[in-house]
Amino acid sequence: MENRNIDGCRSHRRSDEEICEIIKLESRGYDVNSPMNESKRQDYLSWDDYFLAVACLSAKRSKDPAPRGGGGACVVDSLGRIVGIGYDGFPRECSDDCLPWASSNNGGEEGKLPWLQTKEPYLCRAEINAILNKCSDDIVGGRMYVPNFPSNECAKFIVQSGIRQVLYVNDDDSDSDSSRASRILFEVSGVQMTKIIPGVPYIKIDFGLDQLDNNDSNDKRRKELNEEEMETYTGLLRREASMDPFEYGVRKNQNYLSWDEYFMGVAFLSSMRSKDPSTQVGACLVNADKCIVGIGYNGFPRGCSDDVLPWSRSAADTLHRKYPYVVHAEVNAILNKCSASIRGATLYVALFPCNECAKVIIQSGIREVVYLHDIYHDTDACKASRIMFRMAGVKLRLYRSEWGKIGIELIPDVSKSIDDQKQT
Repeated sequence: MENRNIDGCRSHRRSDEEICEIIKLESRGYDVNSPMNESKRQDYLSWDDYFLAVACLSAKRSKDPAPRGGGGACVVDSLGRIVGIGYDGFPRECSDDCLPWASSNNGGEEGKLPWLQTKEPYLCRAEINAILNKCSDDIVGGRMYVPNFPSNECAKFIVQSGIRQVLYVNDDDSDSDSSRASRILFEVSGVQMTKIIPGVPYIKIDFGLDQLDNNDSNDKRRKELNEEEMETYTGLLRREASMDPFEYGVRKNQNYLSWDEYFMGVAFLSSMRSKDPSTQVGACLVNADKCIVGIGYNGFPRGCSDDVLPWSRSAADTLHRKYPYVVHAEVNAILNKCSASIRGATLYVALFPCNECAKVIIQSGIREVVYLHDIYHDTDACKASRIMFRMAGVKLRLYRSEWGKIGIELIPDVSKSIDDQKQT
């Protein structure tokens, strides 16, 4: 069967039988259908679960102290690339140590708090942040994944941005005026609303290290404003909202993920998409504005079937092993970039890069590599990488996890039920 590719050139789509014959001929006898072949990993994350998990992981960056924490959102373009991620928070440069985190119902017996003394006037929702943080000029035709059905304010942004589908898990507030207005906006504008049931209710990211007591890092990350800044903001809030930050009963959540933990978490989460039965690696590319601009995991090139090519690490013939065919996570993250330039960016990856990846990292202009494990340190490939990185001035940083493990709930409160089952 012949068809034309995007350049108008003729291309030939080969049958499965033809592909098997080509592989057998060129690989010196590799039998695609042999029962002795090592199969791809079967428990990889589905695309829907992966995108939803990215949204839920992003929510762990939020400082919102609400019982269920802040929201998260993940925007996926028409090519299937993540092009925008956001979480609930105050606008840039607006202090989360001074602005209020209370909800209107935190007033207790005295009744509801005045609107200006709650978080609502100031909080920028995850959906809006994900759209504003987009690293692509165009998200028309894209999808948005969110744990909770969007409010009407978020719905306006979603419709105006050209997103055509919203996928969500919860609609507990479905009878509110806000949800009703959202449904009206979506229906009228043709945005598809899809309630999904995650294939896995709970995901655990394990960095493979014991949790470290990194008090210096925590103190630096969670430091309070200095006295001069606090006094300036205190006067502003007293004048405009008749409130004093020192008297807040509700403070920001202190257990939010650091930037490093968040980006490395995205890299590890991405590795769960890999079909490699022996080694799963993910990579996350971040620009100077702390926006994710590329994500990748190890696997075969586009259009090269992971049910046909070999997954073995140790077959006698080189062409019967996975290594000639697999594209590493670092290269995929760079090739999947949704930004015109990634010069000055930082790459987060679980394993120290090999020499082939190092070449691409240097040539793309990346200036820092953050890695968690260096188990192949003494191999020639890693030695060559270190030589090139140091010559090119690429900063290398061995990262030590503050958390050790991160739990992601795709279904609310599922971790509690899991713990209850373990106890019984």
